[in-house]
Amino acid sequence: MSRQEHLQETGGQLSHAGRIRSPYAWLVALICTLVALHAGAATAGPTAPPDTLTHLRIEAARSDWQADSPPSTGWVPVTLPDDWSSRWPEFDGVVWYRLSWQQADVAHPAALMLNYLNMAGATYLNGSLLTRDRHLVEPLTRAWNVPRYQVLSPPLLREGTNTLLIRVSGLSQYQPGLGNVSIGDPAVLERRYETEYWLRHDLQLSSLAVTATLGCFFFALWLMRRQEAVYGWFSLMSIAWWWVALNQLATSPWPFASTDAWESANSIALMIYSAAFTMFSIRFCERRLPRIETALWLLVAAGTAVMLVTPHSNAGTTRAIVTIAQACNFFATCFVFLYVAWRHGRTDHRILSICIAIFLAAGMHDLLTFLGILHDNRYYSALTSQLQMIGMALVLAWNFVANLRRIERFNEELNITVEAARAELANTLHREHELEVVNVRLNERLNLAHDLHDGLGGTLVSSIATLEHAPHGIPSGRFLSILKELRDDLRIIIDTASNQRPGEASLADQIGPLRHRLTNLLESHGIACRWSISGLDQCYLPASKSIDVMRILQEALTNVFRHSRASQVEIDLHSDEQELALAVRDNGIGFDPAALEQHAGTGMRSMQARAARLGGTLHIRSAGGVTVLDMQVARTETERLQ
Repeated sequence: MSRQEHLQETGGQLSHAGRIRSPYAWLVALICTLVALHAGAATAGPTAPPDTLTHLRIEAARSDWQADSPPSTGWVPVTLPDDWSSRWPEFDGVVWYRLSWQQADVAHPAALMLNYLNMAGATYLNGSLLTRDRHLVEPLTRAWNVPRYQVLSPPLLREGTNTLLIRVSGLSQYQPGLGNVSIGDPAVLERRYETEYWLRHDLQLSSLAVTATLGCFFFALWLMRRQEAVYGWFSLMSIAWWWVALNQLATSPWPFASTDAWESANSIALMIYSAAFTMFSIRFCERRLPRIETALWLLVAAGTAVMLVTPHSNAGTTRAIVTIAQACNFFATCFVFLYVAWRHGRTDHRILSICIAIFLAAGMHDLLTFLGILHDNRYYSALTSQLQMIGMALVLAWNFVANLRRIERFNEELNITVEAARAELANTLHREHELEVVNVRLNERLNLAHDLHDGLGGTLVSSIATLEHAPHGIPSGRFLSILKELRDDLRIIIDTASNQRPGEASLADQIGPLRHRLTNLLESHGIACRWSISGLDQCYLPASKSIDVMRILQEALTNVFRHSRASQVEIDLHSDEQELALAVRDNGIGFDPAALEQHAGTGMRSMQARAARLGGTLHIRSAGGVTVLDMQVARTETERLQ
């Protein structure tokens, strides 16, 4: 298939007017999205609504981990949101924030809202405890993304000056400090709190559920179809991102013992996600880049090792380097994918590129926030990841359905082909059946000819010989006997043709009359006959096999009578559980076996054919005036059970 045909099959080229020719258009779109996100964050963040109170003073002072009360000295004025690592570098411990304001009337209660504090803390109003996180020392409660809302009423709230103390436990490597604090009308702040909680918790929770569901689904799909590597990379990417997004909701570093261990695991998951995203993009574009892929995973392994051995004092720098490195890889993959999708890609590539572009803008915003360039605590990657994951899943599902449709079309074409082949096979079988019927008829005629030759023919030959030797001296009784012999041979032929059921009579019962007739015939011509028969009373054969045995015996003795000039013939016929054996031995003039093989007559061919039908072997040997015919037939299991 040509490239043009391939593009037509997957949706066709975009129109010339709608095609995006320059990658700068995507860059402009990303910048606009980034500005919109930051503007939204700024609107929801520092700017307080008109009906909230203005803080008279906001101060901060350092303290140690075990302090239960604020220090008396060391207070410095600050503005919110505050990150104390810029003021007190490398300080790990507790910082107290003191906010004072004037409350004119306590009859109408006020409300308190904290956007966040990093990592754990407690709040006090006029010396009374309002809220306290569970762990204020390592392992710290991870309250950095939890908004707080509290209604303030008497006796906690006083007329005149009120003082709010906020104790914050944090680590310098992880942007410690306090977010915006608002005090004002409870109804207004409650609405703001519900919006903030929905953004920071509920929406993040739904994102985790979507990511986990899609990751598990495509992992199961990949297990069933290992050749679809894109499913495996998508599932790994989803699982890794699930751990990264869990950072937005986790309130403790469990299962790790410290914040450093949690942050290291989070950075490792972020590297794995970025690498898996690159692998997914490569496989989705049906490419293989062995060297780049190997280098990518070597960098992931190196970054993982560095994160595991880095001490706390360098954790922030190392984490920033690792984050920037994976971000560069992620952004590079996104831009390359966008370029390929809109320059050389298919329709499904272009659909996915839109989702990636939105997630790319959120990723840029979050990277700037992480580096402290944007003074914001809200991260949008976990929110927009739902759109990216769902977009990827829908595109994969679209391709899966397209493959199923191609398979269905192939199956339909295959069914048509099979039906045509079945019809042709039916015609062929019908023709073969007709040929088989013709062959069966020919075989029946041939068998009938052999029966006539071996039965009636032998009797006629012997009768003719008798008449030739004494044409005038044969009594009338002898003529009657000859006619009865012909009748008996004809009856055998008729019974064989009309009855194929085994077990009605033993071979001894069937061969008795033939033995009597042949003995009389041979002895009347001066040939002594000696029979040795055993086991035939227990030998029950189908009528066709019985007649074959008798015809072979009859033809053998007819040949002795006609050609051997023998004076004595011995017949040995016995049967046991293993075989049926026949031996005819005469002392005649013999013959040349080689000449017999080259010029076999009808009788010899008939005996060989009958022995083959019986599944036995027939051998004739002649030497020193002795001719022997041997036949062995193996007994079948069915015949042994008769």
